[in-house]
Amino acid sequence: MTSISIYYIVYTLGVMKTMKQYALVIKQDDLSKYVADKIKHELKGIMEYDQENPDLVISVGGDGTMLMSIHQYLDQNVNFVGVHTGTLGFFTDYQKDEVFELVEAIKRDEYRITPRNLLEVKVKHEGKEDIYLALNEMRIDHDYTTQVIDIYINGELLEVFRGNGICVSTPSGSTAYNKSIGGAVIYPGVPLMQLTEVAGIQHNAYRSLGSSLILDADKIIKLIGHHFDHVYLGIDHLAYSIENVESIEVKIAKQTVNFIEYRPLSFIQRIRRAFINE
Repeated sequence: MTSISIYYIVYTLGVMKTMKQYALVIKQDDLSKYVADKIKHELKGIMEYDQENPDLVISVGGDGTMLMSIHQYLDQNVNFVGVHTGTLGFFTDYQKDEVFELVEAIKRDEYRITPRNLLEVKVKHEGKEDIYLALNEMRIDHDYTTQVIDIYINGELLEVFRGNGICVSTPSGSTAYNKSIGGAVIYPGVPLMQLTEVAGIQHNAYRSLGSSLILDADKIIKLIGHHFDHVYLGIDHLAYSIENVESIEVKIAKQTVNFIEYRPLSFIQRIRRAFINE
């Protein structure tokens, strides 16, 4: 008998919890600082400004600022909303001239919570394990030589990859670096991860899959490198230099990140706004 698992995104309608404290994470340019000051002024008497223990985190900038926000508050149960002042605002629901609309929505206290999946990245090196969480993607690269990586899916060898590196992304991250290297855009809502090669070598001597591979939440990707003595590991906007890596395992994390939607903005609308601009 075949077992079929069905996953779906859970939307939670607001009013069950009134958010009392908020924090701001701000891109350090004059426009973003101005917009943040305006938000603080408009929210006086409505919510308490608390950078340490917020219920709501307002990101003012672009997608990079939102990623900073999420990593800053990963260990807290908070909700995120973005105001766009940067170059790309895929995660941001409000434009820089819509502060009043955001404040009015916060006053109404009616919202939808959209959980987004994270990757859990376990790096084994020098006799210890380090665990990282990523909203968009993890990337591995090398500074001076071609990567040779054995790629396993649930313990079964998929391929021996040769090329620049490997990217594993979530549906949220499918529109980021993954898209720029030829990966597919995945509609959010299902806990999937996408394995995409970075400039794989394809000729008579060496072959690899040559396309992205989409995997469900039951799968674990294990990477064992032939040149993992020194690895550059990218976790969203963060970069780490790690020595003597034995293996890297990637799976869908149990933890999720909650985005607040005060007004409907579909994934199709976000794609058109970010990439098609019509």
